[in-house]
Amino acid sequence: MIGWLVLSVLTAGLIIGCGLSESPESDPSPTVDASPQLPDTDCRVLEHDLGKTEVCGQPQNVAVIGVHSLDLLLSLGVQPTGYAASSPHGGEIFDQPVQQIPYLGHLVTTQPVNLGRGGEPSLEKLAALKPDLIVGEASRSDNYDLLTQIAPTLQWQNRMAKGQWQESLQTIAAALGQDEKAAAVIQQYEARIAAAHADLADVVAAYPKLLLLGANRLDESAFVISEDSYLGELLGGVGFQLVSQPNAIDTAPISIEALPELNDADTIIILGYDFDAINEQLENSNLSDEASIDERLETQQVKAIKQDWEANAIAQSLTASQANRVYFATFYKWNALNGPAGAELILAELRQFFLK
Repeated sequence: MIGWLVLSVLTAGLIIGCGLSESPESDPSPTVDASPQLPDTDCRVLEHDLGKTEVCGQPQNVAVIGVHSLDLLLSLGVQPTGYAASSPHGGEIFDQPVQQIPYLGHLVTTQPVNLGRGGEPSLEKLAALKPDLIVGEASRSDNYDLLTQIAPTLQWQNRMAKGQWQESLQTIAAALGQDEKAAAVIQQYEARIAAAHADLADVVAAYPKLLLLGANRLDESAFVISEDSYLGELLGGVGFQLVSQPNAIDTAPISIEALPELNDADTIIILGYDFDAINEQLENSNLSDEASIDERLETQQVKAIKQDWEANAIAQSLTASQANRVYFATFYKWNALNGPAGAELILAELRQFFLK
């Protein structure tokens, strides 16, 4: 039965460019077993955002869709056999992950197959990989049903929600038979938050109110990140009070003209999100460059918003600007990973901002 279903998605992958117009049932091709046969024993049904998935045995061949899910998998000590990145990468495999996968590449010790973009992973490559588990973020392409025909699939819709990564991590760990490992990862995260809280106690006492913004250009709307989010949970754990608009959603848009309404912030951190810069750096990355992909993204993602902020009279009139307490970071690092490895990077950057 499994092999027959995989044949269906292989056929779908081959004709996807033609609009999936033909039914897999009508394809007379011989059956191809695209996933290893796992024991029928030790099966468990796991809930996730898109439904319930049965996983049997202990998966060894895991395909990952999106950088957030890669963070979670690596935190469990499991290496991906295939990876669909959030941004494009041209090679067939990630043979130099440190230089090809931003921020997490140093944790990748294998050479995962490149499955394309996270939003539209290659179904043909996925089927050829023969995974026994797929984990990832639900995407705009609405391909969950096709993915489940390749292998048991776990997907989530809101990686930025408060408490979401811990829940997703525990589900992935249950699929892998590593429940105790998930508990240890969460405990380690909490210990790191506590250590940062102690290290930054004097800073927080003097400057407790923090405004966290995501922005690319000031002539476009920025957005305020609230306490009811992944970053709000992390920064609140360190001790900061996030400044936000009344009754605001997690990422509430705001115009530059409305920023003075949030002028009680002692400190402002702005997350630059020049996504064109990410795509350009990854598509045209020269692996012989002395600067790492991380360093290039650090520069390019904040370049435009930093220039705009320094040239804008309203921005410069704010209390935090007057006190030289405005800091710039990359959205990709701070709010794309949304997992324990990403949190560690953020805590390190907070120390760089405030303890140097």
